[in-house]
Amino acid sequence: MRLHRLRLRDYRGIAEREIDFADSGITVVEGANEAGKSSMIEALDLLLQYPSSSKSTAVRAVQPAGRDVGSEVFAEISCGHWRFEYFKRFNKKAEAALTIIEPRREQLTGRAAHERVEQILAESLDSPLYRALRLQQSGAPELGRLSDSSALARALDRVTTPVDAHADDGDGDADAQALIAAAEAEYQRYYTLKAGRPAGELAAAMAAARAARAELDERHRGLDAAERAAAELPEVEQAHREATATEVHVLEEASEASRRVSEADKVAAALDQAAERAQRREIAVRLAERDLADRQDAQRRVAVLADQVDAARESAAELAGTAERADAEVSELDGAVTAARARHEALAAELTAAVEAERVRADRARIAEIEAVLNELSELAASRAGIVAGLESNPVGAEQAEQAVRLDRALAVAQARVEAAAARVEVTPLGGEEVLVDGAAIGDAVALSAVGDTVIETTGVRVRVIGAAGTRALSDDLDALRRSERELLTGCRVESLAEVAVRAAERGAAERALADVEAAGRRLLGGSTEQALSGERDRLLAASPGEAPAAGDRPVDQLRAAEREQQGLVARGERAASARRAEAAAARVRAQAQAETAERAASDLAVARAELLEQRARISDEALSGVADTARAEHAEACAVVDEQRARAQRLDLPGLRAACAEAEQRLDRLRGRIGSLRDQRTQLRTLIEQCRTENRLDDLTRAQTADRAAAAELERVTRRAEGARLLYRTLTRTRAESRARYVAPFTERLETLAKPVFGESVRFEVDDDFTIASRTLDGVTVDASALSGGAREQLGLIARLACAMIVDPGDGVPVILDDALGYSDPARLASMAGVLGDAAGGAQIIVLTCTPDRYAAVPDARVVAV
Repeated sequence: MRLHRLRLRDYRGIAEREIDFADSGITVVEGANEAGKSSMIEALDLLLQYPSSSKSTAVRAVQPAGRDVGSEVFAEISCGHWRFEYFKRFNKKAEAALTIIEPRREQLTGRAAHERVEQILAESLDSPLYRALRLQQSGAPELGRLSDSSALARALDRVTTPVDAHADDGDGDADAQALIAAAEAEYQRYYTLKAGRPAGELAAAMAAARAARAELDERHRGLDAAERAAAELPEVEQAHREATATEVHVLEEASEASRRVSEADKVAAALDQAAERAQRREIAVRLAERDLADRQDAQRRVAVLADQVDAARESAAELAGTAERADAEVSELDGAVTAARARHEALAAELTAAVEAERVRADRARIAEIEAVLNELSELAASRAGIVAGLESNPVGAEQAEQAVRLDRALAVAQARVEAAAARVEVTPLGGEEVLVDGAAIGDAVALSAVGDTVIETTGVRVRVIGAAGTRALSDDLDALRRSERELLTGCRVESLAEVAVRAAERGAAERALADVEAAGRRLLGGSTEQALSGERDRLLAASPGEAPAAGDRPVDQLRAAEREQQGLVARGERAASARRAEAAAARVRAQAQAETAERAASDLAVARAELLEQRARISDEALSGVADTARAEHAEACAVVDEQRARAQRLDLPGLRAACAEAEQRLDRLRGRIGSLRDQRTQLRTLIEQCRTENRLDDLTRAQTADRAAAAELERVTRRAEGARLLYRTLTRTRAESRARYVAPFTERLETLAKPVFGESVRFEVDDDFTIASRTLDGVTVDASALSGGAREQLGLIARLACAMIVDPGDGVPVILDDALGYSDPARLASMAGVLGDAAGGAQIIVLTCTPDRYAAVPDARVVAV
């Protein structure tokens, strides 16, 4: 089988995608997570397995979320000598279409297309191999059982069978396969292929034997039932006669009990009537007592309202007097407050003048203080300017002083080294001739160290003094130090190195003096600035009057205390006047309220007296009392009648009579039910006996016995044939399994060849007869395959699939599908696996799905498709 092309539309999250796969070699489909790579393989399975009209959960799950559209899958496939294009639309407007291109063009649709593809795959596709050569991210990496793969068996047969055997008998393999197929077909006539349970003819014979035996048992049961019915019928008829006789006596007892209950019900009805009359009399008593109570309440209300009118008028008069007295006190308090307020205003004016005079004096003192600070700051600024000018003219600091000391020491050391290493030359002019030393004339005797070449010239004579080896380097070091000395002296503006330290000390003293001046300035400012002080002085001068106001006789503190005391007197007077004024207003309000209350009470009193007179006009107080007494007497008489009827009912015991009547009726019902049951049972027994007499049950029993013996004989015959077919099939399949054990060696050899670049040259595998890898041996250490690491198991599973794909004939092969495999492999193993994939890609079709393109970047000659 080869997958040439696959197209999806509206499938899960895939809007539309079409991919062409290489017929042989490797196709790498790379894309991010959730790009729909695994969905492509799922779509291929859906296309090949489910009808387009399927409503299964797997089909419904592929419809795009939130969209009411059909999911389409199209594939171009080669399988055996067939090549076809297959299309299906699921979920919405279901459709299936098949176009067979080879060997003969053919087109089908709907269910016919689905069944035709199933037929093609059943003839041409090795399903066990197709399932085994997948390595999916959600599945186990192990290869699984391949003992049922006919394509692998044929390929291994070719490997293990000698060449001359093929030449002598080219049809041997086909004949063996045909024999096994015939034995399998015969076996399936009697047993299921997988579980070995009875089926077909054997199951039918067993079912027929069971049915014949069931029919025979049923005939025996019919005769036994008729015999039991004949024995039971006399007893049932006797029980029916006895029950009918007992029914007459029980019916008489029930009638007598019903009569007694009827008499008792009459007594109960009389009791209910007496109770009803007593209840009506009780209601009349309550109404009379209520009217009498209402009359008494009206009398009490009139008396209470009269008392309320008198009390309200008296309280209103008293409160009016209280309000007049409070008004008089308020007038007196207002006068006292006015006088106190005038005294307070005079004190406040005097205090304001005193405070203003004190403020002017304080402002003038602050102005003088600020001017003194500004003068001192001006002096400090002049001192600071002089110090800063001195610092600017003296660039020598501590760093230069340290450099001068180091340079002076280095010069002394270098000079001493030169003098120690060089020759000492003394030149003294003796005549009047000019003497030149290195081109410079000398007048007196000179002494010098011969460093390098020194030339002494005079008339007719030139003397060349050549210094010792090594003195030139010492001289160069000394010259470099002197150049550094000149540069330092120039930068420090001094004549000698000794002056550098003096100038550095002078600069240090100037810097300390500058710091002292600046600290004194900060102390004077106290966190402010000179501009802020000048501004404050200008504001104070602008606010200061030309002449200071005259000060009073009393101090400000004394005036302030007197002003506060007088203010307190005014406030207390105002509070007292306000309180008395509020009391007067409240008294007037309460007096008004009491007056209104008195008026309302008088109005209510007039209404109550009118209503009482109206009631007495309808019925007097004495007559109303008489009505109540009469109602009480009638109620007592009715209660006596009720007690009498209740005593009579209790003597009759009505509940007991009703219980006895109910029990008699229940006995009668049970007895009648038993009579009916016995009647039905008698009818059934008679019917059963009659049926046995008229239906010839003995003849039926004879026929059932004959059919049972025939079915048992047929079952024995079929069982013998089935056992023979099972023995033949098991013998042939066992022989085939033994021959397949020979296939393991070439498969193992191919597996080890592919695995050596990954695991090492010493790798060996133990493979079971069903092609399951049992263990791996590496460098003499054997480990069960299940105990290998996840990465090693995955690599081994992939290699095993590649080995199968390489062994199987290309015409029988299926695609090797790797879904995000090698996720647990390290870089070195990935590189080795890339080589293995390249070696295996010659005649096989390998499809790789990955979200990590770098994992397969080293695979040679791969077709890469990005999604």
